[in-house]
Amino acid sequence: MKDIDQSRFALMTALSEAQKVRPDDYPDPGTLVAMSDEGLRAYAVGLLLLLESGAGRDKIETELQKELKLILDDAPLGGPGSPVHG
Repeated sequence: MKDIDQSRFALMTALSEAQKVRPDDYPDPGTLVAMSDEGLRAYAVGLLLLLESGAGRDKIETELQKELKLILDDAPLGGPGSPVHG
């Protein structure tokens, strides 16, 4: 995804799907919409790092981790040197 709008849409879709299954664990779509592009990306990066720590992972967390990794690795700001690449 070369476009920040595509990345934002993909992040919001992945996080909204997780929120449907676990409404108490993930922000609602309204909260996501209110976030700036940088804020949404920072939240997603932090969540990905938490999920990668592996504590208590289940199918939902594993799938969300895969989706976030794919989106963030392909995002305009997800290049080498970003938190996703360590």
